[in-house]
Amino acid sequence: MRVAGWWPSSKTHLQEKAHKALQEDGFALWPLLASDANVAKERRSLEALLQTERPDWLGNGKDVSKKYGSYDSLKLACAWKVDHPSNQSKYTAGVERVQKDMDRLKKKGKDVDKVPGLPVRTARAAAEGFTMKAGANEAILLHGTSPERLLELLSTGFNVNYAGIGAGTAFGDGVYLAEDVGKTDQYVGADSVYDPSSELHKRLYGNTVRHPGDVFYVLVVRAALGFPVRTRQMGKDATSMDNGARIFPICFKELSAVPGVAPPIVHHSLIAELGPAIARYREFVLFHSEYVHIDYVIAYHRCNGGQKLSTAR
Repeated sequence: MRVAGWWPSSKTHLQEKAHKALQEDGFALWPLLASDANVAKERRSLEALLQTERPDWLGNGKDVSKKYGSYDSLKLACAWKVDHPSNQSKYTAGVERVQKDMDRLKKKGKDVDKVPGLPVRTARAAAEGFTMKAGANEAILLHGTSPERLLELLSTGFNVNYAGIGAGTAFGDGVYLAEDVGKTDQYVGADSVYDPSSELHKRLYGNTVRHPGDVFYVLVVRAALGFPVRTRQMGKDATSMDNGARIFPICFKELSAVPGVAPPIVHHSLIAELGPAIARYREFVLFHSEYVHIDYVIAYHRCNGGQKLSTAR
């Protein structure tokens, strides 16, 4: 998706590179350069998404501080806009489907304007740089990943068929997203130095963007949350905290139908709320890949006292 006034000073080179990437790979990455005033608004929004509500929680969880050292903040190093026409078309169709479902729910007497669990924490940070689709409860959320998996995600998008590989599926076999970067920071891996043989690095870095060293990656994801179901329980027998019904009545890959609606409309997303199963960060799970779209890639540094953390071991 192109944005008017978006091209940096070396636009001809970047246009040629992007055109080639679209032809060969099906997607292109547009760098948001700090020197380009035209993308300052986007960069500010992305920087805001790296501000966690609890800096003292950084380094806890799966990726504990003893592996890389303690840190108290996350700082933007580089960012890219993702241009993936086929995935964008798929997501647009998914949003339209959610919007139609929400219209039907409203006609059936459901309050679709004040949905429990919404808005998400990232709404304020994303307000300046993003335009949300009306009626689908669109939200900007985050997904942390490793350098080894990043290229696949950029190329294909999220695939719910691979759900559970690596991180597990406590709340169903879906795409897991977060509203606080402190959560996604638990699932990333270090990209310490530039490797000219790396297929990922060939697409991210070069003359225009130099590898900044010691970075981690988080994806900025647009998600159509629609009419979610909420729970505080893990596992296949988890129940809704709103009405007590099972949220996985058939399988771990699909949610329950919204109660009191015929013909049935399945909940569009799951919100795992804080409680006995989750102590620190809420999680958001979607079970249809057409309801999520990767908008940006952020490379960030872990910092302690303003100093970049070294990840080389």
